[in-house]
Amino acid sequence: MVLAALVDITDFDRVNSFAVDNLQPLAGGNGHPQMRAWTEVLISPAGPMITALVIAVAAICLLAEGRTRAAAAWPVALGMALMVEIVSKLVVGQHRSGIWHGFGLTFDSSFPSGHMLRAILITGAVAAVIPALRAALAVWCVAVAVCLLINGWHLPTDIAGGILAGMALYYFAHALSLTPRTAASPSSSSSSSPYPGTVAPVPDRPGTYGSR
Repeated sequence: MVLAALVDITDFDRVNSFAVDNLQPLAGGNGHPQMRAWTEVLISPAGPMITALVIAVAAICLLAEGRTRAAAAWPVALGMALMVEIVSKLVVGQHRSGIWHGFGLTFDSSFPSGHMLRAILITGAVAAVIPALRAALAVWCVAVAVCLLINGWHLPTDIAGGILAGMALYYFAHALSLTPRTAASPSSSSSSSPYPGTVAPVPDRPGTYGSR
């Protein structure tokens, strides 16, 4: 919210102008067509429709595993992301995007980057199902941020806004996914201890206990 207010008041002219002049080699149809095509391929999974599909599939998988709270958390976060994006675009006058015109809406603000926001939510939802993909998905998020900038789809402040909103909703969904028992447990290492927050003693040899 603070960044949104600052963008609306100051527009971060120097930062954004520098990016437009020096950091967007593929904007406006410039650059190699194949390179532009590849960057768009990297960005496209974070589009609204594909994101909704991916998170729906992830929710079904989580539900099948009996993780009902997690199955509900990520679709809720996606719904909140849509509200955050629309409200921000209505309030913040950074007029650079007409993509919502295709949905019958008249606002053209580019803040925050919805693609960046949704990429982070995809990362969280898919990693909740397949934790081993978390690192690869984090790398993809970085690639999305870079591609959004060099393609001229978004200004640096748009991307920063998408990252901040996405991370806030990521942690919200993660917290919502935890059961009360899981959230209250300090760690698995203390599960055998009769006192919460302490670690069970480790036998040194039969009949004695040490501090290991």
